[in-house]
Amino acid sequence: MRKRWRFLVGLSLVFSVLSVAACQNKGQTSSEEAAPVEERAASGKADTEKEKNSNPKTYKNVKKETQLFWATGVEPVQYQMNGTVEGTTETYVRELTDPKYQGRSGGSEGNRAAADWLAEQFQMTGLQQLPGLGSWKQSYETAVTSILSGEAFLIAPDGTEKELKLGEDWAFQASPEQVDKTLSLSTDHTLYEEGKAIWDAKAEPKDGSEKLCLTTGEVSEGILYTNALGVPSRITVTDAVYEQLKQEGYQIYLRLPDGIEEQGTADNVVGYLPGKDHTKAVVLGANFDGAGQCGPLLMPGAYNNASGVATLLQTARWLAASDELPCDVVFAAFNTEDNREKGSSALSEYIEKQYTQIRMVNLKCLGWKGQPLTVYGADSEADLRKSLAGGLGIQYADMDVGGDEAAFREENMSSVVLFQDACLNKQEVSAVLNSVHDVPENLDFAMLDETAKKLAAWIIERGDEPLVSYVVYW
Repeated sequence: MRKRWRFLVGLSLVFSVLSVAACQNKGQTSSEEAAPVEERAASGKADTEKEKNSNPKTYKNVKKETQLFWATGVEPVQYQMNGTVEGTTETYVRELTDPKYQGRSGGSEGNRAAADWLAEQFQMTGLQQLPGLGSWKQSYETAVTSILSGEAFLIAPDGTEKELKLGEDWAFQASPEQVDKTLSLSTDHTLYEEGKAIWDAKAEPKDGSEKLCLTTGEVSEGILYTNALGVPSRITVTDAVYEQLKQEGYQIYLRLPDGIEEQGTADNVVGYLPGKDHTKAVVLGANFDGAGQCGPLLMPGAYNNASGVATLLQTARWLAASDELPCDVVFAAFNTEDNREKGSSALSEYIEKQYTQIRMVNLKCLGWKGQPLTVYGADSEADLRKSLAGGLGIQYADMDVGGDEAAFREENMSSVVLFQDACLNKQEVSAVLNSVHDVPENLDFAMLDETAKKLAAWIIERGDEPLVSYVVYW
């Protein structure tokens, strides 16, 4: 059983249920001695519970308070990484955010092309294929998305049609079934069940995500095209289009393709470097999938999460150039993070019995300019959390954000996420997620390069630290 489903002696284990936005949990007071920093909060209109279920990794518009601490009794890493390595995090981020990868929506053509590029990078870096896989890729079954276009027309009472421009007047989330209908805008359940209406989610958000629904928003900012859970498509239109649809006799014609294959396959990209102790492993992970592309609206996903993947690649280059590692190091570019972390779960299940202990660090949303890094992990992961935060000389939060790291919580595993508090608590940062504004220009690449170097030094110096077992009650 996973440690996240238990209670520790004298502690409450904070766990973010995957169907709820990860940023809803409140930080708790740690049992370690630490100096808290000023609490911060970002406010906004919360999504409905159903909308969160369809997009469990959106951190937008969420009220949040996080208390940060400094680890005590842990010296910063002393090991020095000498020399230079090829490549920079900027090179990797700009490659992954290139339009040819279509925003890297899980299982899409662009996503598969990104996986091919990552496999090439692993090989060029000098990594080895994970024993038993026979490939740089680990395939697993999951829902996958195709990047397909659609059409919409505004129909006047006299039958006159006006084409709506995709990316200017409207946008849509990938549809799990083909739609070819002319519909009125309504919150009448009877009309909806008869197939004559599209649900007016702006007027009545209740049940909105369970129905083909329409709402308003800043269309030009983009939309999370990925629809891993296969809920009915969500249509976003401008306020001007919405006001016309509210007038008597107006309708909308929609032609949406079926963009979701519920029984498809996706690929993690995995490599490793052998170390002195083959019974222990450090896993470095980062998801490379993204929000996708809707018509001309590309969601590049630089911060979320090309930044984490770039840091992973750069750390791999530093470690590949090292003389000796204390234990095996597994490098994993996870896929389909927004589909209940199926990629990380697939790898966790594969390597669980190959090692007596696994310590995992997830790299997520790193390098926003002017914002510090934070180690996130609940008290069940206190020793790893303290070692990483103290070793890198950064703060930590006693909180579980429920990302890909959550899959690495078996008896012989511990995991944390290297993250930025600003992603939760600063509206100007969280607002770019899943939008066209998530671009490389937001990032401090010198910070990412330095983080990769420090992370490599931490692994060399402390990668084989023992995994502390906690006494637990069922």
